[in-house]
Amino acid sequence: MKRILSGLIVVVLALALTIVLTACPAKTTDAEAGQTSETGVTEVTEDSSPKSANSDMFTDRDLDPSYEDATAIDLSRESRSTLEITEAGTYVLSGTYNGQIVVKVGDEDKVQLVFDGVTLTNSESAAIYVPSGDKVFVTTADGSTNHISCGATFSSADTESGDNIDAAIWSRATLVFNGSGSLSVTCDNGHGVVSKDDLKVTGGTLTVDAKKKGLAGKDSVRIHDGTITVTAGGDTIHTSNDEDEDKGFVYIEGGKLTLNAGDDAIHAERTLTVAGGVLDIQKSYEGLEAQDITISGGTIDIVASDDGINASEGGSGKDNTDDFGGFGNGGGFADNQDASLTISGGTIRMNAGGDGLDSNGSMTVSGGTTCVSGPTNGGNGAIDCDNASISGGTVIAAGAQGMDVNFGSDSTQCSMLVRFDSSVSGGTDVVLKDSEGNTVLTYTPEKAFQSVVLSSPDIETGETYTVTAGSQTQTVEMTETIYGTGSPMGGGPGGFGGPSGGMPEGGQRPERPDMQSSATV
Repeated sequence: MKRILSGLIVVVLALALTIVLTACPAKTTDAEAGQTSETGVTEVTEDSSPKSANSDMFTDRDLDPSYEDATAIDLSRESRSTLEITEAGTYVLSGTYNGQIVVKVGDEDKVQLVFDGVTLTNSESAAIYVPSGDKVFVTTADGSTNHISCGATFSSADTESGDNIDAAIWSRATLVFNGSGSLSVTCDNGHGVVSKDDLKVTGGTLTVDAKKKGLAGKDSVRIHDGTITVTAGGDTIHTSNDEDEDKGFVYIEGGKLTLNAGDDAIHAERTLTVAGGVLDIQKSYEGLEAQDITISGGTIDIVASDDGINASEGGSGKDNTDDFGGFGNGGGFADNQDASLTISGGTIRMNAGGDGLDSNGSMTVSGGTTCVSGPTNGGNGAIDCDNASISGGTVIAAGAQGMDVNFGSDSTQCSMLVRFDSSVSGGTDVVLKDSEGNTVLTYTPEKAFQSVVLSSPDIETGETYTVTAGSQTQTVEMTETIYGTGSPMGGGPGGFGGPSGGMPEGGQRPERPDMQSSATV
């Protein structure tokens, strides 16, 4: 791992004379489709949610926020400090309540909580606590605005269950958030939402602000749709399960996510899959981290002070340097793990302070568009993998010399690594032209750079290209599929890891917050 502060990435791609390539277009926004719902004892709403592309991830009921035969509860009339729900069914909640809602039903029972103008506050423990049950649906009614806040110190475990209830919403059962209204969750001293099972979001507007983790599911976090904004002192989305190798995963196929993390934006113990959606990671230590990362669709913007995308065995955020004394804080010798990064589609725009695309195992690119700006420290690389191959898609990665590497000899698509004689200022165009003067690729990194990897289906063997950055020009003769290999062991001054061994600028390594939860770790 390497730590360097980072800023925002700006990607500008030009119109070619004979070839048009739109890599890393501007950010887009999505408008949500709504549905009609009114609070009542008996109410049915129409299901307008799109079906999931993966039926193994979501059930029909997960995607259907409709309800019927509901029991209406006006929380403003409750005088008890605890409201217990002990029977399966649907409950429409409204009003303001200072206390705790406890859902305690049978292990095979399902409960649907429909929020229709709820303000729920608890300063003693979790605002919503689910000690037992199969699945709890939290449905926001159409047009409704709902708030949940928790200011508890979480000083001790629950006396009856022994659970360390350390979140505004804490559940042993699967949690599903759906609907078309809005829900904000605030936790001053703990996590936002924790499930000891699966945590799913399939619709609605969900905003979470937590001191520790934002959304945490022990078995999985799955997102189908919705507008999700998470600000957290730890990971914004987190999952880990050391007991079952098939669990501890994150799956995202849709929705619009805006994430600001004090630690990793999305952290999965085992697998992380992005098949669609819009991910705007505005702040993170590492953007995406898991043992195996697969990106097949969607639009992903990442700002990270360390690695933008990191595939690392164990997915625990460790530097994986203990075996070899920590050369370069995770460079070089940490590779050859059982980890993988696979990119087959989507658009990725990245501003990384450490490595851009980092895999301690294998890296395979077969599609999509990936643009990397950074790092500026020679102890890190825009691409960091000793076993990387490319067969399709477009990759443009600009960073420092020292640990810069190209795709390997197993690649079937042309890729070039070009080094300039001196550092190029951020905001300077990198322009790739063929022998006839036609522009093939244009990219404008915001950060300073001295090395750039360019790969595209439009680059061919037997062709001569020029790569220009400001006043500097390099000529590239593509006699083979791969031009320039780089130096994975750190060819810059200072040996392994470059000038400062992978440390951030200034030589100080930032402390990662201790944001673990007994509920999810």
